[in-house]
Amino acid sequence: MKKTIILILLLVSCLNNKDKKMNTEEIKIYAINYEFAIPSEITINDVVLDVNFQEGVFGPEFINDYIVKKGLQKVKIKLIHPFIESNGMIDPEKLLKMDDKLRIDIVDILNDYKAELVKKLDFPEITQPVPYIEYEWEFEADVPFELEGWKNSEDLSKWDENELEKQVLAKFTQLRSLLQTGDGVGFVKELAFANKEYFIANYFSEAQQQEYTANLIQTYSDHKGIMPLIENYRVRIMGDGKVVTLENLGKHRGQGVLTAEFLEEETLFQNYIMLHKPTNSDHFEIVRVNSQMTSIDD
Repeated sequence: MKKTIILILLLVSCLNNKDKKMNTEEIKIYAINYEFAIPSEITINDVVLDVNFQEGVFGPEFINDYIVKKGLQKVKIKLIHPFIESNGMIDPEKLLKMDDKLRIDIVDILNDYKAELVKKLDFPEITQPVPYIEYEWEFEADVPFELEGWKNSEDLSKWDENELEKQVLAKFTQLRSLLQTGDGVGFVKELAFANKEYFIANYFSEAQQQEYTANLIQTYSDHKGIMPLIENYRVRIMGDGKVVTLENLGKHRGQGVLTAEFLEEETLFQNYIMLHKPTNSDHFEIVRVNSQMTSIDD
């Protein structure tokens, strides 16, 4: 939700910029609205939008940069009882309550953030408690852009597992080094492809791109000296086999391995970085990134 508020402010400023000529009728911001009191994971088109296995979360979250092109889209949600290892169960009545706000909307940010329903999302009815539930829906999106995304990236599911882990770990080690040394400029350069598509999908003006980038540089520079070692992780392939990441298995389970605690400010930097390998490229690059700050006490 924090990153969504920031994005709203930037979008409003962007669309009110007199130097930017834009047909506002073509501006469509898709969002998923939700409120989960238990650990959850949301993927859009098989790429992680939000994952939090420690606490409850709420939206809305804007999802335009996960919509590579107009047409049929997929959203999958997994809910897990927080005490599943102790045989905790999700009650049917509680699941029904979590359905209340679950929906895909088009948000009109120039009209008091009015939301127009695209698709109501309801979990299938359960008649008895379950430890977890996972379900996938489809919805249609009509956007005026087409992104490269991971459409033409290599199918990593066909790789040798050891070689894939070796190359992905090497890339994450490089990214960690940039953060650990406070090289925000260098880290943001690594985001070039992901940011370019983010700007297109969210209709950023040139001025807003510069403002957003400056904020990112400062945020990532603040990671200096606080990055944990990359250990106790798993390789996760997504995006129909074309996107990969490393997820923590220990502390901050399910979060990206570049998640870090800034203890002086009691802040948790949640950095979920996803890579792909473009066809005919000899290296991995960042294809999507979810970075947000939250309180360590949350």
